[in-house]
Amino acid sequence: MSSLNFYRNYRLSYLEDRQLIAGIHNFWIRIWMLFLVAVLVCVPFVFESYLVYTLNLAAISVIGALGLNLLIGNTGQISLAHASFLALGAYTTAYLAKLDVPFILVIPISGAVAAAAGCLIALPSLRLKGLYLALATLSFYVIVDFLLRKASSLTGGSAGTHVPQPGIFSWTITTDRGFYFLILTTAVLCAIFVANLQRTWVGRAMMAVRDSDIAAEMAGISVFRTKLIAFALSSFLGGIAGSLLGYYLQFISPDNFSLAVSVAYIATIIVGGLGTVFGSIVGAIFITILPELVRVGVHAISRIYPTLDVQTKGAFVEGAVYGLVIILFLMFKPEGMVRYWRDLMTYFRSWPFGH
Repeated sequence: MSSLNFYRNYRLSYLEDRQLIAGIHNFWIRIWMLFLVAVLVCVPFVFESYLVYTLNLAAISVIGALGLNLLIGNTGQISLAHASFLALGAYTTAYLAKLDVPFILVIPISGAVAAAAGCLIALPSLRLKGLYLALATLSFYVIVDFLLRKASSLTGGSAGTHVPQPGIFSWTITTDRGFYFLILTTAVLCAIFVANLQRTWVGRAMMAVRDSDIAAEMAGISVFRTKLIAFALSSFLGGIAGSLLGYYLQFISPDNFSLAVSVAYIATIIVGGLGTVFGSIVGAIFITILPELVRVGVHAISRIYPTLDVQTKGAFVEGAVYGLVIILFLMFKPEGMVRYWRDLMTYFRSWPFGH
């Protein structure tokens, strides 16, 4: 390999290692980035509203997956309460939106409320690991779900509550296209934030705690502070995702934030790739589109073989596909879909020289 390719493919300084996009000054990388931006901008003007609706839900899932991946993938702290943080963000949004607070303020405030709850659950759980930590977060989920159903004066109880459309002054967002640009912009900002965070001392401290908290503490890293920051940032992003979801659905109930939502987010980061921003993105898109593909497949099978009565068993088939996908990824691609991307980039980087 020539010295030019060596310098192009490897990072030789800490400054290069902390660079968000390697080779940003390269002409072709700029062209591809501009092409990607142009495609994302044109999507809501080209595709039908149902596809835009699905992409909006996928972008919201990206934000939530980024938060959970910070906690599980980067810090190694298992959590089954991620749906609770989405719920706190959504219900805070419903309450503030009814007071005519601009959505520019509502979204970060909702994230801050969820972050405060994340710190609250983190304090008694920081000494727990593995299954015990999972049970502690599960207990928090049960408490939040109980409060949402019983505090009917604030949350509407099990019947749910209405969320006004996002607006500022006299301008409101009412269409899927308008929500697309709001949600996409927020998702991009969150992805950039997490990608930069992983390159700071906070992100490196999280990875050190994930690998070995004892070794990290011996190296001078505060395990308590690192885990607390991880819980706070994870729940903050979860609250933002819940806020956008509440705005988009315009009606929320505790059933929108069931335990299955937390499990789906765990599946998302496993399928996408633990500890990576790209894995959170592709995993969220895949898990969001997967049920739609299952429904199309079930409908096609029911038309071809009407005697099987597959249509009435759609929920069972969807759950079975979810479980099968997770099992297959854990068996054959434990690094997730991000591994396919790395292998593809390695192939093109070495092309046409095979080895």
